[in-house]
Formats: sequence, C-alpha cells, structure tokens
Amino acid sequence: MLCKKGGSMTRKKYEHSAYYYAYRYGWTYSEARTLAGKYLDQHTYRPRMRQRPDEEWSSKEWFKWRNASKEIDSTFNPFLLAACAAVDIGVAMRDTVRAIADPIERDRMKRELMRDLRRVRRPFYYAQEVERRRSLAIERRKIRRRRTTAPMPTPEELLKAWNERKSSRKAMIILGGMMHDLECYVDNCLRFDEAGNVVGRNGGIRGWIAENVPELMPKYKTLMRYKALAVRIRQATETKDPKPTSKLLAKPLHKAVEIILADEAPVFAHVFATVEHMLSPATVMLDAPKRREEKRRRVKA
Repeated sequence: MLCKKGGSMTRKKYEHSAYYYAYRYGWTYSEARTLAGKYLDQHTYRPRMRQRPDEEWSSKEWFKWRNASKEIDSTFNPFLLAACAAVDIGVAMRDTVRAIADPIERDRMKRELMRDLRRVRRPFYYAQEVERRRSLAIERRKIRRRRTTAPMPTPEELLKAWNERKSSRKAMIILGGMMHDLECYVDNCLRFDEAGNVVGRNGGIRGWIAENVPELMPKYKTLMRYKALAVRIRQATETKDPKPTSKLLAKPLHKAVEIILADEAPVFAHVFATVEHMLSPATVMLDAPKRREEKRRRVKA
C-alpha cells in the first residue's frame, strides 16, 4: 500500500534500500585496497548515517556525506586495526619477494631504478656540461686561429676515410682527426658590414664540403660528430695544437687511446660514450648504448 505523503513514500523506499541495511547491520563499501583501510572505512561510515536518523536519505546525499565525517565508531578496536596492519605488511612483503624472485619482474624493477637514477643525474650532468662547454668556448676565443702540422686533406682522402670509417676504431679517429685538421685550412671567420655589425660567417667546413665533396653534404652532421669525437679524444689525452689527432695513433699509445682501441667493435656510440666517460665518469654510463641495442632487439623480436 503506497503512502499518500511524499515524505512517507520516500521513507518507505529508503527502508527497502541498500543504504538502510548498511546503516542497520553495519554493511559498508570500501574502496581501500588494504585491510587496515577497509577496517577504518567500516568504522567511520556508520556515524555518518546516524547524523540524520529521523530524516529521509537520498543516494546523492548519502554519497555526499559518506566522506564528510572523521568520527570513529564506538565499536572501533585498535588491536584489530594493528592486526590488519600486520597482515597488510605481510602481504606487501610476500608480493615483494615474489617480484624479486621473478626474473621478468626483477628486470622491470631494475629498468625503472636505472631510469630514476638517470632522471636524478640529468640536472647535474647538464650543469657540468654547460660549465665545461663554456670554459672550452672561452679557451677557443683566446686563439685567433688554429694551427696543425698535418697537411690539408684532399677531397679524395676525405671520401676514402668516410668509406672506411666503419672498418675499425682507428678509421673513426682518422676521419675525426681529418675533419679537425680541415678546420685549420678553411675560412669560417665572421663577416661585418660597414657599420661593424655581424652579418654572417664564411663557409668554413660546410662550404668546403659543398664545393669539393658534394656527395658528402647530406652527411654533414655525421661528419661533425666524428669531429666532435676527435675533439674529445684530444681533451682526454691533453693534446694541444699544432699536433694533429692522427699522431695519437702512433706508438707508444696514450693510455686513453689504448682504452678506446681495446674493444675492436667499430660502433660509434660505444666509442663516444667511452671518451665521455673519461671526461666525466660521474655522469656518463658506459652501458647505456648496449641497453639501447638490447631494447631494440627485444622490440624487433
């Protein structure tokens, strides 16, 4: 039999709803994932229902008030809460042991740890790198023009060194040293107008390659990477002008050159990382290129 009054009808619907049984019998719903969280939710939901015992409750109002109370129920037992917390700790330890014992999960955790370490090191690395590059720029500005005792490389010699660059690590150093020596024979000075303002720069290495070896012009950035490799090797060996980079391959070899040539794999990334590690061992990880190669193989497989 339906009641005529709207309030009584709402009350009757409420008494037959899940919220009424939750209030009367202590049934609760918890989104917590731990036993301690569920226990706390169970003993903080019921007082919220008792705040308005003589009025009607709608579903929206109940969910609104569900998270509004911080009171604890009179049936709360701290010993049971401690027991739930102990069980949660045991479950967490069990899951951790299972994750460590699983080789796939252990590898994932290791990758995440190394990723976090790289993120922590990155600001320090860039701070040191910027400081190092600025100091090198100051030293370069002190030199009006670079000098070398090596002859100017011909287009044929440069093209031959480019084709043989992947045959050995010595070939990589020879190509980089050749680009470094070429800088001494080309004009890359600034151009000024009548008012003394800088309006551009002469062609330099790029202009020489475009004019004499146009087939290598699409590989200009790669050539500059080999030149940067030669510059870093000269820094690691403390080689100054006018001694050319090719002289570093003559015996007796420098200790840094011996370390570079110890591994015969002609992989540019590995050579560059080895030299970078010599210059800043605290910020360069030698196994980074190897990890990238392993990751590419896993993705291809």
